[in-house]
Amino acid sequence: MNWLGIVGDALWILSLSIMASASRGAWKRIDPQTTLPMQFARDGRPVLRLKRNIALLLVPTLGFLISLLLLGQNRATPPGTPEALILFGVRATLAGLFALVHLRWLSAALAQLDQEGALRS
Repeated sequence: MNWLGIVGDALWILSLSIMASASRGAWKRIDPQTTLPMQFARDGRPVLRLKRNIALLLVPTLGFLISLLLLGQNRATPPGTPEALILFGVRATLAGLFALVHLRWLSAALAQLDQEGALRS
């Protein structure tokens, strides 16, 4: 049994559930026609905005697709080899990074929307 593969899957499941939970909480506070800032300039002003539906689902969906790609690669790698250990490290690191990037972006976007008065209480 490939324990590194199972732990890698569990880390991705945890990461995706954190992103989905945070997005769901933000979804409730944002009106459907509101656009969320996706990219910020160095001075903190929003540069690129997307609709709520696309913005909140973009990073979790991209993370899910990358996790499937890595899962396929993991299944093709024989267990107990150095490649399996390296792939586990890549999977674990990317799972954490995706959750961190999503939460950090969401925090900044909600702060910007709060400044603009576009959030529900």
